[in-house]
Amino acid sequence: MTIAVLLRFMDSFNIYTEPFVLTGGGPGNSTTLLSIDLVKIALGQFDLGPAAAMSLIYFAITLAVSWIFYVVMTMDDQ
Repeated sequence: MTIAVLLRFMDSFNIYTEPFVLTGGGPGNSTTLLSIDLVKIALGQFDLGPAAAMSLIYFAITLAVSWIFYVVMTMDDQ
């Protein structure tokens, strides 16, 4: 159960298609997520350097939060 919750939590950080298809990041910027901004920067403006740096930071944040979540979830097992 712990692994299933952890994987679903990690998957929630990588959401892209649903908000993009439904709203396209609008109205305004109310439903714009970091993944939508990354695609707009990388493909729309063709700024591959800043987009790569942002994606690495996003990965590090996802990894850190998932690791903390995993440590807290497995603390009860010991």
